[in-house]
Amino acid sequence: MHLGKQTKAATASFGLDEAIGLMGSLSLATQAKPVSVETQISAFEALKAQPDAPLSLAVSLPFCPALDLTCDRASIVGQRVEEYSSGLIAEIISLAAHLGPKKSLKSIHVFGASANYISDIAIGQIFSVILDRFDLASDSEISFELDPRRTSRSQLGFLRGLGVTELKLQVRDMDPTVQDAIGRYQSAELLEDVIQVGRKFGFESIGVDQIFGLPCQTVETFASSLESLISLAPDWVECHQFVKRARHFPHQAALLDKKLPSLTEKLMMYNTLNECMDSAGYTSVGLNLFVQPTHRLARSFADGELSLNAYGYHCHEATAMLGAGLAAISELPGLVLQNPRTSELWQQSVAHGQLTEKMGLVNDNEQIEFRHLLRQLMCNQRVSLNGGEKPLSAQPLSVLVQSGLVEYKQDMFGVTEYGRELLPQLLMDSSPTFRSI
Repeated sequence: MHLGKQTKAATASFGLDEAIGLMGSLSLATQAKPVSVETQISAFEALKAQPDAPLSLAVSLPFCPALDLTCDRASIVGQRVEEYSSGLIAEIISLAAHLGPKKSLKSIHVFGASANYISDIAIGQIFSVILDRFDLASDSEISFELDPRRTSRSQLGFLRGLGVTELKLQVRDMDPTVQDAIGRYQSAELLEDVIQVGRKFGFESIGVDQIFGLPCQTVETFASSLESLISLAPDWVECHQFVKRARHFPHQAALLDKKLPSLTEKLMMYNTLNECMDSAGYTSVGLNLFVQPTHRLARSFADGELSLNAYGYHCHEATAMLGAGLAAISELPGLVLQNPRTSELWQQSVAHGQLTEKMGLVNDNEQIEFRHLLRQLMCNQRVSLNGGEKPLSAQPLSVLVQSGLVEYKQDMFGVTEYGRELLPQLLMDSSPTFRSI
């Protein structure tokens, strides 16, 4: 198969718009359509027919006392914990029932605007149901997204006691001017304390996020924020770009466009990110993740065993994903689904423990293969084909090659230098909905 190769100068004006449109066509947010109950049942039947197929669970805890202006998560502001927890537990029980005999989970990921804002009792009840309805693999990963401003020593100890192995600390940015612009305040001292306490409790991995493209953010403030994070020696730093979407998240309308960085500035920030993390000794994994060289993600990357789903990178092989809770994403055989984004619609969908019509994508074999290959590229920057076999997704891959984002040599696809600069702008949105490819 010959897909051709062009120079960066030539491809900058040829094929890039088509490449952007191609990857957008896999985005759940832009292409979702109603998916019937019958189609969902077929996907569950396919999973039931593979009793040993790897499986993961993502759990949405969308509570937040107050949204910052850049928040891009479906959220419930205020106290409706008991009602939500009951619905979430009912949905988890229903999902397990549709899978038949008790399944084993390779990973559990708990996420939300401030997922740890609810009580330890409620978290404990949800985990109890999960562990009752599913088994855990011996090497399972259990991660919990944490708002460091809302946690405590006792909560960290409680989460570790539940079996949580990884903390994902929501930071966004450490610069005071940027924090003031988005309405999210946290000091380096607070973050340092949370990390140190987490270390004492024995969490295997503690990481932070850093968003670029935030209001009032400059290349200089971005570099300063990175330096603050690096000084705390987290196990990893994950970086996503912020994209204003006031239609989906109305509170973002308060952000003035003139205060948002340009595409050129965001590209410069991404280059700064790579330079800062490399100088600090971190290993670049995927396109937007930087890990300590001894971390298990770095080892998986070196061995070519890294996987990626809508909720991040993993050390285990790619799995089917069950999503439970408000706006949670599921990735089933041939299907990508998203739960309702409003509390009322979601409660209705789980009220009787039965499957209901959901928004999502029904993928053919070519789309499934292209998503798989694209994720492999995002994880490992290269994909080797077996014996020169022509993939079903040859045409979509050809568009990426013609755009200069990917090159093809000797039965191997690889991300180009140009692709490393631009692909994060196209793929690494901070909201899971917009990186569900």
